[in-house]
Amino acid sequence: MIYRIAADLVIFVHFLWIAFVILGFPVFLYFNLQKWRAIHLLSLIVTVIMQLTGTICPLTYLEVYLKAKGVSRGVYPGQFTIDTIEKLIYVEDLTLEKITYATITFLALVLLSFWLKPVTFKKQTNG
Repeated sequence: MIYRIAADLVIFVHFLWIAFVILGFPVFLYFNLQKWRAIHLLSLIVTVIMQLTGTICPLTYLEVYLKAKGVSRGVYPGQFTIDTIEKLIYVEDLTLEKITYATITFLALVLLSFWLKPVTFKKQTNG
């Protein structure tokens, strides 16, 4: 049971990562959180590289490992929520090609935002 719960925790973290990559852009742009915009851009670049190289997310590997260790399919409170989140992460009708095109388009939009609303880091002065 502990492996199943650990796998569900990994699924939740995976969902949060995807939410950060998708929702981080409008939030960080609206509030102009410059350091977070840079972190978000880096995370999006890593995501695109993983998709272009066909690399599977390390969180997916960890989730599969933990699920294999905890093969019992016992139902516990909150399992419905995790199952729903899992369906959002692993959409059946989307091909890797469609996802890659969408992510590259999203990256282009984020890069355009850096041109339209540049990030300027302020130098801290001592004293």
